[in-house]
Amino acid sequence: MAYFITPNVTADNSAFPLRQAEGKVLGRVRSLVKGSTPRAGVKDYRFFVDPLSSLPSEMGEGPRFGFTGFMSRSGYGFNAFAGEEEALARLQEDLGGSFVTFTPALRNNKFFVLDDLKKEGRTSFMEQDEDYRPVPAFGRQGEPALEGDINKFCRHLLEGKPIPGLSKKYWNNDFTPYFIAAAAERYDGKLGDFVLFAPLDGDAFEETVIDEGGAYFHGGRLGYKVIDISDEIMAGHVLRCANSPLWFVPFEYIGHLKEGMEEVPTDGDILSARGIEERPAISFVSAAETPAGLGNILPSLLKKDTSESVTAGEKEPAIDEKVEEIEMSEETEEKPDREDEFLNRLSALASSKGLLYAEKDLINFHISVKSSRLTILSGMSGTGKSRLVRLYGEALGLPDDRIAVVPVRPSWMDDGDILGYADMKNMIYRPADTGLAELLLDAERHPEEMYIVCFDEMNLARAEHYFAQFISVLEKEEDPVIRLYNPSLQGRLYNGDAYPAEISIGRNVIFTGTVNVDESTYRFSDKILDRANMITLHQERFSDWLTAEKAEPPDLKEISFAQFESYRKTGDMELTARELEFLDTLNDALREGGVQGCIGFRVARQMDRYLKNIPENDGFDREAGLDCQLVQRILTKIRGSAQQLSALLSLSDKGEVKGRLVKVLDSFSDLSDFEESRCALRAKAQELNLYDYTV
Repeated sequence: MAYFITPNVTADNSAFPLRQAEGKVLGRVRSLVKGSTPRAGVKDYRFFVDPLSSLPSEMGEGPRFGFTGFMSRSGYGFNAFAGEEEALARLQEDLGGSFVTFTPALRNNKFFVLDDLKKEGRTSFMEQDEDYRPVPAFGRQGEPALEGDINKFCRHLLEGKPIPGLSKKYWNNDFTPYFIAAAAERYDGKLGDFVLFAPLDGDAFEETVIDEGGAYFHGGRLGYKVIDISDEIMAGHVLRCANSPLWFVPFEYIGHLKEGMEEVPTDGDILSARGIEERPAISFVSAAETPAGLGNILPSLLKKDTSESVTAGEKEPAIDEKVEEIEMSEETEEKPDREDEFLNRLSALASSKGLLYAEKDLINFHISVKSSRLTILSGMSGTGKSRLVRLYGEALGLPDDRIAVVPVRPSWMDDGDILGYADMKNMIYRPADTGLAELLLDAERHPEEMYIVCFDEMNLARAEHYFAQFISVLEKEEDPVIRLYNPSLQGRLYNGDAYPAEISIGRNVIFTGTVNVDESTYRFSDKILDRANMITLHQERFSDWLTAEKAEPPDLKEISFAQFESYRKTGDMELTARELEFLDTLNDALREGGVQGCIGFRVARQMDRYLKNIPENDGFDREAGLDCQLVQRILTKIRGSAQQLSALLSLSDKGEVKGRLVKVLDSFSDLSDFEESRCALRAKAQELNLYDYTV
């Protein structure tokens, strides 16, 4: 079983090691509270939870002793109650009549403690049932898995494809489930609320793997059973969690729920197997008839293919040969814009449209775009994030069909939602209505041209799920490839020639994203933050509109890929010894202060790439670049409670920012004044002071 070390800080600021397990455990709160005094004048209360479901082997004594929680860390705070009696009454009122889930942990390798406690609900037999077993549950009533396409869910299981929606936070790979559940679209009389899946040749799945792309289940022949919530066992004994993608089922009822399993058809079409023929239409039209998405790019795609067709017996030139021809032809054309001329064009274009962007933000965005495969613009709604992406594309001289702004939907669960999937029943590839697959294919066929993709409000859904394939691919230096489907199927699909199994992603495609930070969005994991520049735009003052002078619209001749590539600088590591010392010192401070992830070699290499790509003679120097990278690459990872981060960052009684991070910046003031970093630290310190937490 895998554990990760999370440094925790007690009320008296003393650190203790906490080994936190993977997966969630079902529990019931005891009618017992004990007072504790972590330091003079501070009163806290301990409570205890008895586990009711499977525990990791290292937690073998957990059922005997129970798991300890602290009311100060469960939303109540310190000194919240007059005594144990009042604390117990409040605990029973809030949690006493329901099940809870929690993450089990070991403090100092011997004390059983809990983390991330959630109230989950109740069953009519919660006091009588014992020995609950966890069951992965995908979707919920009214919010079916994979947008209600239960056949797609079946195909994922049959083909060994990952199913999004289950992470190690909720499931321990050491356990294999007896069955899994998927919420389905109801078809009255023929398909109920849920479909259960289980292996037919064993009691449980042979293997469960939770990976970056989702959950994988292996177990030979696959069976299924349709069930609804009116089932006696479901209604009376099964807990469907409100805050976790899990069910908990008493062991004695697992066999009853699995009774009557039918084998899943080889094509995964359980709807047809149950006599359901009338279904919501899946929109698909031939690319030759009607284009799909992204400004009707397919007509131009088809036109290009026709114009560039070769006669029988001729061999189409290789991509490298095409690029070479382009580069040779450019020698006779007008001299391309220098990088500083392009930046002037970008600034003038913004001014001509009456857009207020800080000059520093425009330069920062340009450097990020050319040095990183993914640039994310952050900020409150209405600050011009997606508009900046379009503006950059216009400055490159790109037509609308090569600038794709893809609105992210909250229901997206895997890359099939943004790219499409292979329809095995009709033997055809069905592209997603985003048009992203068509755009990437067009970019592959025309490596001499630039393209921009922007995932707008990309944290409305969990990017780690729908963006999983891109996360892995975009950091590859050589031959990054996006897979649409299994290559063995390409020759069998009717439109396999139009939609090949794999698409090469060249550096002529710029990937960007925008995020809003509010209650409707998900927080990015370190997996995303490590691979992207996260830029928060400066909002200019409204009064500047009155004095801003509109520039004349600049000449928007197109920037070719070869020309844009000339702006990029590569090579060996160029970070100085002093800069490396700064990163080491900062890393030590973060690690000792309890920040997970810290600074890895990937981040250091990307910072180096950013710094060597700062244009010359533009008023944006290496000092400013280092400051921006500290904010965009590192400070985004500082999140947690005031208790945890107090040694790193806090506000003094006079409102001054203090802590180890400020001392590190002061010690390396010869590298930069770190103006942006100090502003970011102040904002986080104020959040900690106001809310006791920062994200």
